[in-house]
Amino acid sequence: MNVLFSNPPWHQPVPPGERSWRGVRAGSRWPHQFEYVSAGEVNGHIPELIGGYIPFPIWLATATALAKQHGHDAQARDSVASGETYESFYAHVARRQPDVVVIETSTPTLKHDIAVVERIRQDVPHVKVVFVGMHHEIEEPWFLDRYPQVDYCVYGEYEHSTIALLDLLDGRTQVDMADIGGLVWRKDGAGVANPFGKLVPLEGLPWAERDDLPMLNYYDGVCGLERPQLQLMATRGCPYGCTFCGWPQMLYRGPKYRIRTAEDVAAEIKHNLTKIPYKSFYIDDDTVNIKKDYILQLARAIKDAGLDSIRWGTMGRADLMDEEMIAALKEAGLFSIKYGVETADQDLLNEIKKNIKISEVIEGVELTKRAGVKVHLTFTFGLPSDTPETIENTIQLACRLPVDTVQFSITTPYPGTKMYDQYKANGWLLHENWDEYLGSHRAVSRTANFTADQLEDAVKSAYARFWEEQALRRVRTPQFEQGLRDAIAAVAEPGAPVAVMQSARPGLTRVIVASLKDNGYEPHVFTHARFLASFQTVLPDSQIHTFESPFDFRHEALADRAAEVAAAVPFVAAVVPYHNATGANYGEVHQVAGALTGGPVLGVTVDGDILPQVGLPGRTTPTLTPAAV
Repeated sequence: MNVLFSNPPWHQPVPPGERSWRGVRAGSRWPHQFEYVSAGEVNGHIPELIGGYIPFPIWLATATALAKQHGHDAQARDSVASGETYESFYAHVARRQPDVVVIETSTPTLKHDIAVVERIRQDVPHVKVVFVGMHHEIEEPWFLDRYPQVDYCVYGEYEHSTIALLDLLDGRTQVDMADIGGLVWRKDGAGVANPFGKLVPLEGLPWAERDDLPMLNYYDGVCGLERPQLQLMATRGCPYGCTFCGWPQMLYRGPKYRIRTAEDVAAEIKHNLTKIPYKSFYIDDDTVNIKKDYILQLARAIKDAGLDSIRWGTMGRADLMDEEMIAALKEAGLFSIKYGVETADQDLLNEIKKNIKISEVIEGVELTKRAGVKVHLTFTFGLPSDTPETIENTIQLACRLPVDTVQFSITTPYPGTKMYDQYKANGWLLHENWDEYLGSHRAVSRTANFTADQLEDAVKSAYARFWEEQALRRVRTPQFEQGLRDAIAAVAEPGAPVAVMQSARPGLTRVIVASLKDNGYEPHVFTHARFLASFQTVLPDSQIHTFESPFDFRHEALADRAAEVAAAVPFVAAVVPYHNATGANYGEVHQVAGALTGGPVLGVTVDGDILPQVGLPGRTTPTLTPAAV
């Protein structure tokens, strides 16, 4: 069959220069949105939709590969990752005229995706539409009654059941529709939902399809991993019972944990490196370090395959890490790891069934940092019994721990999870408008102790405090100030103007500005207008130079503005703050900084390291994509 596996566009189109939002859906545990400002369409794509966090659609890509194994004419199309416009997407569907379109939907995109199907049917009336993905309603028989635009749904981990459906529709098998696990279909005009069935061993799945996909765009930049990045999974599942976690409850349908052979994982990485010279890879597992023996095998396989020279990251549990594991992973090239903490309060951790001790989390984080591996931690505000004191203690813990980056989010009781059932029973849900179940910036629930507005404010405050504290601890030191003075003194006397790019958290930029002041220089900030208020308390307006478009540092778009500012102020040097520890992916910022000054361009990392003369002719510069400001 002619089958299109689709992650359709998900953004709000706007005229050039206007601010809007874009989202990530397929492959994300947490479908959510980002801001962007469009500079306009280029060949059916909007470049500003690309960049930052873009997950690889592992389920969609694996299902595509499996469909090809079964002889179907299958194609994967990830319009989110490619920044594709709606017009270009619909035109492609109309040209291809697929027999079946498989769409990975999600809770916040459901209404949007139904509209996409309605538009597809205008050009391909005969098409069969299959919905898969993480939304609780697609497993209900009434879903097909409510949404006649959809022909079938496959819920849970969907690859094998989806291909079984394709084989049946194509007449390749005589299996009964009722025997396909997790399938929702129509019988005599009414919806029928089959039981989920069993998870298949991972060795029964092929490597994910990648040839059809925009592989240079996928990126999870844990603590500064470089692009282009290869993403894959070595294991699936998690035996722990966190009440908020969607994939184990909705996709795996339980606590089962499965592994691929370590040799197969290494072989997949090495095979893909023959096609694209990836600078990093990311093993996007739910909890990679469940089994110590497997971690040691994986580290050994990566080393034996000669992959240990490539920086890579993954996700695990801090309490499970020990010295032998972290040493083996570090030796195999592990650069960074994500740990979920959620809260500093042990009673809250027990309440959400995290099955973890905060003391062991702290030990695991400190152990990982001592091994020289960078750490990203995740926290969430709005857990059932959260109080002002528990949130304050969580912020203080985040600021105190020796970590590199953090994520603070608003607890979102995702429908289909135990947490959703609890919040609904307590009357805490503000609404069931699925479009807003994002967690990134809007609260969809309250708790006994917090309003939605208070939770949103808590996240903003936590980020500001964390990054200010990090900057003060790492950058506002005599050693840093001496290093900065030495780097600039070679080309200028005190009193000279120095440009500082607002290319990281404002707290870091403000600390650099203060250091330049104390060293006797005249700091100026070059920033997007949305950060203006962040600097008006520390600098006069004459030393703050803003731009409205683009939304981030793109040299071509900022060339005229940079030339205008450079003509007005004779900068002797420029300083580029990094939101990571390496300066990875800051090539465009370096170019803009170079346009502001003929002097040195200095990089300052989140660790307080000064990288001299970055981005200048004759030097290797971390490049590839513009860094969001």
